[in-house]
Amino acid sequence: MKKISLAVIAMMTICACGSKGEKTANLDGLTMDSIVKDTVVALTNDKNSPKCEIKLSLQYAKGENAEKINNALLRSGILMPDYLGLGNEKLDIKLAVDSFIGRYIDDYKNEYAKLYRIDKDFASSYNNVYNVKTSTESNEENVLTYIAECYTFGGGAHGISQTLVKNFNTKTGQMLTLDDYFVNGYKTRLTEIITEKLKEKFKTDDLESVGVFYGTKAYVPDNFIPYSDKITFIYCQDEIAAHAVSEIRIDIDKDEIKQLLKD
Repeated sequence: MKKISLAVIAMMTICACGSKGEKTANLDGLTMDSIVKDTVVALTNDKNSPKCEIKLSLQYAKGENAEKINNALLRSGILMPDYLGLGNEKLDIKLAVDSFIGRYIDDYKNEYAKLYRIDKDFASSYNNVYNVKTSTESNEENVLTYIAECYTFGGGAHGISQTLVKNFNTKTGQMLTLDDYFVNGYKTRLTEIITEKLKEKFKTDDLESVGVFYGTKAYVPDNFIPYSDKITFIYCQDEIAAHAVSEIRIDIDKDEIKQLLKD
């Protein structure tokens, strides 16, 4: 990791066992621990310099299949930009998180400093915020659901909030996808069902007429939370609708889609 310059005005690193208020899972020999990082870095040495603020509260697995789960998480896009996605080598999660923060800060300085020096009248436009808080749930047998609540701001009118979900088979450590739950050819019918649910949610027969959708047709999002009796699909803020609509969640009872589900 590259050295951080003297423009760093504060860095606090805490390693904590289980953040208060977060849901944790303990099943099939797995327990969850957490890493908490709170970092503030000034862009320049100016008195009123813009700043980059990074707050991470990341749960990680310990015990059976923990290494496999943690490596998959680090390469899954939970942390963005996806610096850690390339390569197949095993990653130490604490070192990987430190490496991510170092690269994020380096990129912030490289991309923002030159622009700020010629545009100091709008210093606040060069502030950067990146927050990730994670939690884990177990809503059906042998499944660990890992939920990351992310907020990013890189200048502009507003930041963006996202909920990113990854699911794991706790017996094998394998990350689960929609293909693990649904039979071949499920997307067409499931898309139709999701579209109808969206129409019900927004009380319309024509989603485009609502005035908040981008014109993109509904699709089956990879972001989902499985439960024993239903599946919740999540469209992140700005994904298919205007920013003000925020996140969209669609619940579908498993009884409604039992012909599409694998045994």
